[in-house]
Formats: sequence, structure tokens, C-alpha cells
Amino acid sequence: MNTKVSQMTVDELREVIGAVIEEKLVALFGGNEDELELTEELQEILSRQNREIADGERGEAFEDVTARLGLN
Repeated sequence: MNTKVSQMTVDELREVIGAVIEEKLVALFGGNEDELELTEELQEILSRQNREIADGERGEAFEDVTARLGLN
């Protein structure tokens, strides 16, 4: 597909995003729905993300997000 995002409808974009997310989840968890387990790769990714969040390198405080979005 050589379509630009700006040329896609919202539904088409949602479909593409959903397909990409599904592909990644299958790659990280495996394809057998009955025996979903964390792969070593996923465990490493989650550990790295937790460290980055703890070190302030990743993420945004919930209060900051709600304030920015006017949801407080």
C-alpha cells in the first residue's frame, strides 16, 4: 500500500493501526491464543521501559496529561 496517511479515511487508518498492533502482539506473545506467554523479548522491552520511566526518560505524569488535555 503506497497511500499517504493524509489520503486515508479515519476507518482505513484505524484498520492499518489495528493490523500493525496485532502483528506486534503476535510477535511478542506468540500465535497460540491458548498458551499466551511473555516472550524473552517482551520481558526485556517491559523491563527497559520500566527503567526509563523510573529514570524520567520516558512517560508523562497522569496529572500533566489530564491538565494538557483539559480533563482536570
